[in-house]
Amino acid sequence: MAIKSYENNGKTLYQVYVNVRSKTDARIRAQKTVSDLQSLALARREENRINLELGKRILELEGKADTWESIVIKWVKEVRSGLLGEYNPATIRDHVNGMHNWTAPWMNLVASEIGKAQGRDLVKRMTEAGKSVSFIKKIKNTVNVIYNFGIEEGLITGVNSTPVYGIKLNVKSEKVPDILTNEEIKKFLFEAKRLEHPWYPIWATALLTGMRAGELYAIEWDDVDFESDIVRVSKSYNKLMDEVKSTKAGYWRNVPMSPELRALFLDLKNKASDSSYVLPRFSEWDRGEQSKVLKGFLKGVGLPVIKFHALRACFSTQLLAKGTPAAIVMKICGWRDLKTMEFYIRVAGVEEKGATDCLKILPSEAEVMGNVVELFKH
Repeated sequence: MAIKSYENNGKTLYQVYVNVRSKTDARIRAQKTVSDLQSLALARREENRINLELGKRILELEGKADTWESIVIKWVKEVRSGLLGEYNPATIRDHVNGMHNWTAPWMNLVASEIGKAQGRDLVKRMTEAGKSVSFIKKIKNTVNVIYNFGIEEGLITGVNSTPVYGIKLNVKSEKVPDILTNEEIKKFLFEAKRLEHPWYPIWATALLTGMRAGELYAIEWDDVDFESDIVRVSKSYNKLMDEVKSTKAGYWRNVPMSPELRALFLDLKNKASDSSYVLPRFSEWDRGEQSKVLKGFLKGVGLPVIKFHALRACFSTQLLAKGTPAAIVMKICGWRDLKTMEFYIRVAGVEEKGATDCLKILPSEAEVMGNVVELFKH
């Protein structure tokens, strides 16, 4: 290491040269020179920075210092090749975005040096940002999956657990989901139609099919079979990528077309111009502001405010409450995760319905009045 001064056009400048050699393999070394530094203090700071940079470089050359960013990149490469199982492209993007959004402070750190302190800080930041327990668990799980991949591949050495392994979450009481009752749904659609709200066909279709916003956006007339009364859901619009892709689950499904939905679609088809799309397009939808529009309308007509995605929950819970088998609802909505289905079954109260009907313990009015009469006789 050396700092040298020199003159250039009557001004004193400084040059820093740093040479670092591996302690375990003399053949491995890294060096760097930086010139034209304006002061000695700046040169010393640059010398320290280069020392850290080259120290990390030496570890990388020794195969001991993959950064967290490089681990994430290598994991994505392996996943996309199919060697780690089947992943939907949208799911991969969600995992990567989650890592870049929440583990950004880790990206330039040597992965093996990321410890429990950083893991606790990650959970703390998500908690302070108001993220749900399920969201935090999702991010933790992604960290575990990618970090364990690094350990298995020999990219992370000297450790046998992930930075978030064993960190307990402060589980808050579960919140009842925000959905509309059957009567509230009827009022909602009645007011929307009465006021001729332009989003009425979109909201009605969401409540009659359980389709996601991206699926509704992408549905075309070729997907509607009026002869079989079937709507085929095979694609979805991704706003972030500005592309039409496969559904979230990665496979197509059929949604039965009810008489109400059939009438709605026939009316839309009669009014349609040359568009191949079933539902109308609005700038708010293009910008992903469908929930903002819905919330504003619901608030205006005095109904509980819910997100657009909750219309899907309204659809599924109404079907379950009406006695539609859970397996059929799961198939129509395109769920593969049984936990998701079990959650909606619980919301609908299907399993509990009628269970307490056998409890006949309260006295009837006739029995009470009969005893009163007997008392007066005595």
